[in-house]
Amino acid sequence: MKISDSKYGVIITTPGLVIIIALVVFPLIILLVTSFLRYTAVYPISFTGFKNYRYILNDRLFWLGLQKTIVYAGGVTLLTFSGGVILALLLSKVTRGSGIFRSLAMFSWAVPLVISGFMWRWIFNPNVGIFSDFLMKVGLISEPIPIFSNRILAMLGCIVADAWVRIPFMCIFTLAGIESIPRQLYDAVKVDGADCFGAFRHITLPLIKRMVLVGLLITSMITFRTIDVIFSMTAGGPGRSTYILSLYLIEQLWLRVNYGTGSATGVIMLLLISSFAGLYVYFIFKKE
Repeated sequence: MKISDSKYGVIITTPGLVIIIALVVFPLIILLVTSFLRYTAVYPISFTGFKNYRYILNDRLFWLGLQKTIVYAGGVTLLTFSGGVILALLLSKVTRGSGIFRSLAMFSWAVPLVISGFMWRWIFNPNVGIFSDFLMKVGLISEPIPIFSNRILAMLGCIVADAWVRIPFMCIFTLAGIESIPRQLYDAVKVDGADCFGAFRHITLPLIKRMVLVGLLITSMITFRTIDVIFSMTAGGPGRSTYILSLYLIEQLWLRVNYGTGSATGVIMLLLISSFAGLYVYFIFKKE
């Protein structure tokens, strides 16, 4: 018996749809419902309306976490973009042994973020880490730098550890865009007298813009909700200088055992990320 195209499409898509509903839609519904409940380990469960949201929006720690999250996500995205583009440009120039160099460049992407946090925490350790030791041996500093005792340096250290893992991801996007550019275009600008910077500005950058922007969007969205690196390096310190929203959410769920405010925090984070992604896509791609 021959199956029509419409029925065949339904048969093919149904398993995936069921998985999406079970793993995405259903948990989102539970999250949304719980955010309107007083759901703690002490009091019985009851409906509270928007009380959890009012509590969060009046909590200074929430706004502190939002501020630090914006700084952290922005720093990681900027460093990932810079490192990824530079690495992609270098790899695009390699002809002999390019496969080996590209494999080595992708190494850090295979490292879990938690492991990256612990590794960079050791590197930046003023007593046994190689960072301060190297700077002292070359004569740039006279004593170890206590990075995790300084508010600004602690945030910068976490940004470096996070971006180190994500740079290969941006490199893949950028390198794919670079290699799709016809070589004739570069030959044409060379005839016109353009140097390497001019070729990058007028040929490479405009033609890889879409690929790079997609990579930036994904990186910023993932970084906004991440917790791995900061949790393993500073746990929000010193003095809450690296206290991001994900730590605020964990604090509500596990330290205060308040699933209502924790769920409300998750909903707010979801709305912030979705709003940012929507505006980003609209303003960047509206001309295309």
